[in-house]
Amino acid sequence: MRYFIQYPAGTSAIVTEAMTHFVEDFHPEYQDDSAMLFRSTSPMERVASIPFAKNAFAVISETRRGDINANVAQLTGSLRTPQFPALPGERARGFRVMVHVDGELAAIGSAHKRELERTISACTGLRLEAGGRGQEYWVIGRLDMDSLMFCARLPKPARPRKARGALSHELSSMLVLASDPHPDDTFLDPFAGSGSFVVARLGMPAREIIYSDLDLAEHREDLPPEAQSDGRVRLLAEDALALPSVADGSVDVVVTDPPWGEHEELPMPYEEFADTTSLSLTRVLRPETGRFVLLCARRGAPAFEESLEKAGLRVAATHDILVNGHPATVFTGTRDAAPQPERETTHTPRRTPAKPLLIGMGTYRRSLNRFSH
Repeated sequence: MRYFIQYPAGTSAIVTEAMTHFVEDFHPEYQDDSAMLFRSTSPMERVASIPFAKNAFAVISETRRGDINANVAQLTGSLRTPQFPALPGERARGFRVMVHVDGELAAIGSAHKRELERTISACTGLRLEAGGRGQEYWVIGRLDMDSLMFCARLPKPARPRKARGALSHELSSMLVLASDPHPDDTFLDPFAGSGSFVVARLGMPAREIIYSDLDLAEHREDLPPEAQSDGRVRLLAEDALALPSVADGSVDVVVTDPPWGEHEELPMPYEEFADTTSLSLTRVLRPETGRFVLLCARRGAPAFEESLEKAGLRVAATHDILVNGHPATVFTGTRDAAPQPERETTHTPRRTPAKPLLIGMGTYRRSLNRFSH
């Protein structure tokens, strides 16, 4: 079957590496900065549960792209009842139609839209609920695609409530996956805030998950119940620059998003903050095998890159992404004294990366295959 997914902008390189761990018989047909079209034999339930997918769709029909109204008429004329798949989850009673072209909602002629809605209703037995929460059918076009698609949006699994301003579930999951997760890891986020990375890691086996934030008391009410009741989680109210309760060399992996220094006051100049943070990570990470993923504002990336390497942390790859529209940089790497191959820096998305962009992919594949469901 053909599927279309949308994911956080700028993360296409990471998505390319991760997809084979979530779907069977993966064959990409198109990819851009924030979306991918692919074939797979996996059922719709599995595609819908990809943790970094903002939206997932089953492709029902397509036509060569031209005038939008003519295209909608062509798609409408191509639809037959057998083409509509039995979607996972509880059957909806109603439906609505969305038109999303080149990254934004688009308008089509009212007559063409009414005819499409009548055809969908006749094929599915559903009634139109334009403002409701029923099944969604989308007409989708992308800038570099030569076709327009008619798709059924797949229902997403329920996820914990997010605090205002927290990283999205999709981006949090993607960055945790980029950390090469192992079932026996001790995991740490020293700037945990509302717990986005901790919650993402709770969906994967781990020996211990450490949440640490100096303002734990303030954030506690925003933490989902599982983060406060899961026996693997240790909650600390400690300064990330010291972490007195975390022993030297006791942490396998750190995934964190330190303050960006743009809307909050730091206790020291940004360069000094980056230096101190990097030294703190080096102290707690296991020698030779510790891994890290660090997200920072793009304007602060040069300072953090220099600080990480001065502290003995090896940057294996960088990815320039967008976080709620703001330019950001992701560093992935290890605490490893061995010589490292020249790292690859992804500043613009590419459809086919020349080499793996995630570190430790052999171990990553073995470990993730054990719990990707």
